[in-house]
Amino acid sequence: MSTADETTDDAETDEDLTDDEKEEKQHAEFVRMADQSLDRFRDTHSEAQQQFIVDAFVETGAIPTGEAFGIEEVEATVVMVAFEQHLDRNVLRQHGLTMATYMEHVDDADLPALRRAAAQGRWEVFHEHAQAIAAARKDGTAYSS
Repeated sequence: MSTADETTDDAETDEDLTDDEKEEKQHAEFVRMADQSLDRFRDTHSEAQQQFIVDAFVETGAIPTGEAFGIEEVEATVVMVAFEQHLDRNVLRQHGLTMATYMEHVDDADLPALRRAAAQGRWEVFHEHAQAIAAARKDGTAYSS
């Protein structure tokens, strides 16, 4: 349980942080919450249930939520935001891309394969794809949707 002094110290600490440090702190909190949600998902769903939900995500781009799926909407949102932040911070930026510039060059037909790679944690797929997009943008051969 936090005391009023701890809350004040946290607020003062946040005020002393740079924008980058605040962004890093927020990202770390999303990652923590996403990891917690994913751990709960693994602990409370059978392998068959997990596969069904992953397959639905791959097909639709949305994590099924609700009582029938045992996933709260807020949990799905946190997991999606953490994924997007990871992709942006740890993949796309390295190749001079943002999520928006990356998505300009992603064919809708490729989305299921990219979602499957995301669900499997296969970040090398995104690195290779982003690298190819960045190279094509640089030499002028990139297309956009």
